Amino acid sequence: MFLHDTAHHANAWLDGWHIETAVVAGAGALLFFITALTVDPAAVLVVFTAIVALSPVWLPFMLAVIFWKIWIHYLRYAFWFKTPMTLLHIELPAEVSKSPLAMELFLIGLWNNGGETTFLQRIWKGQYRAITTLELVSNEGRIGFYIHLRKTWKEAAEARLYGQFPEAKITEVKDYVDEVPYNSNDYDLWGTEYAKSGDYAEALPIRTYTDYLMDKDTDTPEVTVDPLTNIFELLSTIKPDEYLWIQIVMKARKKDEWYGFYTGDHWKKDAEAQIKKITENAITRAQSFIKDEAGQARAAERGPGQMNKGERDRVEAIERSLNKQVFDCGFRAMYIVKKTATFDLTRINNLVQLWTPFRGENSNRLGVTRGKAIFDYPWQDWAGIRATMISKKLFFWYKHRAYFYVPYDQKEVCMTTEEIATLWHFPNSDVKTPALQRVPSRRAPAPSNLPQ
Repeated sequence: MFLHDTAHHANAWLDGWHIETAVVAGAGALLFFITALTVDPAAVLVVFTAIVALSPVWLPFMLAVIFWKIWIHYLRYAFWFKTPMTLLHIELPAEVSKSPLAMELFLIGLWNNGGETTFLQRIWKGQYRAITTLELVSNEGRIGFYIHLRKTWKEAAEARLYGQFPEAKITEVKDYVDEVPYNSNDYDLWGTEYAKSGDYAEALPIRTYTDYLMDKDTDTPEVTVDPLTNIFELLSTIKPDEYLWIQIVMKARKKDEWYGFYTGDHWKKDAEAQIKKITENAITRAQSFIKDEAGQARAAERGPGQMNKGERDRVEAIERSLNKQVFDCGFRAMYIVKKTATFDLTRINNLVQLWTPFRGENSNRLGVTRGKAIFDYPWQDWAGIRATMISKKLFFWYKHRAYFYVPYDQKEVCMTTEEIATLWHFPNSDVKTPALQRVPSRRAPAPSNLPQ
């Protein structure tokens, strides 16, 4: 226990200074080896001989793991290249009176965990669940909503979106990313990815549209505030030769997976453990005020009744999430500017704080993780080599909507349809941001009595 706690605190200390634990561990191992070789070379020889002698035991296993990873990567690359994708541009209706619940219903329609119906399809054909990307971008101040998805899903997605927003206009377009020929000589790029952070289970949602009382249509008397307005205003300030792109990559969640094998479900397991922990803490707190054993027993029996309001809110939010469809998600945002224009440093702070409005007292939060947000100290990047490399990778990953599987496999961020609809929905007509692209006028079918 002592060694575990010591290692945990040492790792936390290294992370605080942004020092790679693997580098320190490797340097320590090398120093230990040199010291041992100097003090007792015979012992080192014995250990080396034992490792070689036991190689028939550990070497086949290690080679099998390496082969399996390479095999699955190869299959998925092949499947990825032969799967046609398309990009849909959505012009908002001139009038939007529906709440984000309409977008949640659309997302429920997109939730589909098919595409890998059998184990053999995963390990022999490389098939994987369809990956859909929701994007909110500003190209030189022109704000647009985009959906990137498999071409075979195009008609179904359009039908479901028109079902909720019949006045919208959906157009299949060329990829706007191709209009920005990014290279480090002509462009500057700052980008980051986001993940849920904090001491709570991942199933604890962020602050959603229901918390903002946006679950009613705008023709009801309730007064609502849309937290996305802050993001729209940011996107509207983008100037010529500037680009700000926000991307949510998602696939329907099944379970945790390791190269074709399902290994469990940390999302549900952590949620149940969090509820149990909150309940036990509430009971322990109540029992601390009671001296007699009978009173403590009654406090334990009442269980959830001992929780305070904040604890009850967290438990209710987690339980609500457990009853919804869940997507594995990846969040990414980038700011790109031509070097002939001015790089606005305030955009970096804007992206770091992008999801702040969706953080509540008893809610989870999305914070920056990978990307260029990691560079806080000079020893992390000598001469800007790592920053340049990460910029190129971020642009490549964004262009190919890569987050799961190949060519970039990252830990998923589990989000319910309610959470995603909060972060990506059509603003109602009260949002007057001029740069939002809306259909100029209401569309309606032609009268049936027109002459032929």
